[in-house]
Amino acid sequence: MYRYLRYEIENREPVRIADDASSQSGQTTTLRYIPGTTIRGLVVSALAGRPDFPEMKKALFSTGVRYLNAYISREGKELLPSPKGFYEDKKEAAGKKKMENVAVKGDFTEGWKRAALGRFALLEGDTVRYYNVDTGSDLKIKMNVAEEDKNVFRNEYITAGNRFVGYIAVEIPELEEAVKGVFAEEIILGNARSAGFGRCRVVSAAYVDRLPYDGLLPKESQEGSCYMLLLSNLAMRDGNGELCGLNREELERLMGVEELKTAFCATSTVDVRGYNRTWGIHTPSAAMYEQGSVFHFTYRGALSVEKMAAIADSGIGIRRNEGFGRVLFLDQYEKVEWKEKGEENRGEVFPSRAVHPEDEAVLKLAAGNYYRNIINRKMVEYVVGHPLQKGGLAGSQLGRLEALTTAYKYDSEAGRKAIDRYFAHAKEKEQNRKTQKARSSVSSLNRIVTEILDADLDALLGLEAKESVMGVRKADLLTTQDVYRLKMKLLTELIRYDNKKEGENGNGAAV
Repeated sequence: MYRYLRYEIENREPVRIADDASSQSGQTTTLRYIPGTTIRGLVVSALAGRPDFPEMKKALFSTGVRYLNAYISREGKELLPSPKGFYEDKKEAAGKKKMENVAVKGDFTEGWKRAALGRFALLEGDTVRYYNVDTGSDLKIKMNVAEEDKNVFRNEYITAGNRFVGYIAVEIPELEEAVKGVFAEEIILGNARSAGFGRCRVVSAAYVDRLPYDGLLPKESQEGSCYMLLLSNLAMRDGNGELCGLNREELERLMGVEELKTAFCATSTVDVRGYNRTWGIHTPSAAMYEQGSVFHFTYRGALSVEKMAAIADSGIGIRRNEGFGRVLFLDQYEKVEWKEKGEENRGEVFPSRAVHPEDEAVLKLAAGNYYRNIINRKMVEYVVGHPLQKGGLAGSQLGRLEALTTAYKYDSEAGRKAIDRYFAHAKEKEQNRKTQKARSSVSSLNRIVTEILDADLDALLGLEAKESVMGVRKADLLTTQDVYRLKMKLLTELIRYDNKKEGENGNGAAV
């Protein structure tokens, strides 16, 4: 019989545990939870110096001890991975908002989108109360390498002041006190420890007899169907020993039912990877169903309360020693149809650090490139979403305007005067011809161009109203001339996009 060491910790410093599945070249993202593999490494490292460790070692790596993932707690309650499969309309709403559950009926209203449910959640009756984990990032530069290889890279971390609750399932009584002794006053977790990351205060550590799922597990046997939520990533092996998603024959045996089928499901997959520091190699990866996935099973027979509790306690699938394979059967899940945002974390904010002058120059360069990339992406969206109102203007007239935006893109004063002269001449010319429609088109185009040249660039492109990027003031990243050149580039792209569309429609475009 398992006993569970329940520990609660608070990260006094930022915590970074690299997410190999989503990290890219130049950017390392962090997991939003503390995985069982990290807790196992903590326990094994702490106990490795004991004289009796050789006898302990085999048990610590067996299913006799299972290191479950530690998730954040909010408002004094332990959270679960947010369930997948909910959809909502695209309207903004304060307070509670209605959702549809594709895992229940296998469909959702056309035009609806996936519901935003954060990373973790509480299931409270018919409502999902959801939460996010605050993260930050820092910039580094590769040192001790050739000059041409000194690239800047970004590392993400969980900000300080979060509380995590985790469990270690211990089936071997002789190990209980040794494992508990690891969680004294302070522990250190994750990467970048030499840089001041990972220090956590142990709030409490005590053994309990059950996992805290009594309020979510069904109170009665489930006749003919049930819902199963993955609390951690999961993969099983088939009869040939090959990895598979779910082994239905094995599940039928564990559940005590027959003809098990998946009626509907809401899932995603993740490539789980690891790294062995002792050997300096990557461990074999495994494709798994991601935590938060939901399965709606149908079967012949009844799934008893005892079997649901036993499966939730023991887990299923591979690598259960590392916290994988945790599942939970849900009571009256078909009634969940509302969502509500939970309170934000009130934890500490990671204090800013002094920046070395050389690092400050690198940071400014990286922030400037990042800011420009965002602007360029938003400019493309603006061009596609804001067609020119040129009415009866000829392509040659737009061609003249494009020539000005290109020729004067480096001279703001002369460029603005040239554009003003162009529109004054165009209006006078059309007035002499007494063509009211064309004159109206010239005025509309003039208004568009003037608004772009006079507007705040961030507001024009719909960028978030922030004064800084990566801690560097935007005013220090783009000069007035830089902003002017970007606006002239935007005008040029607007004209070219309009001419291209006319050419594709067979109307011709003279430029």
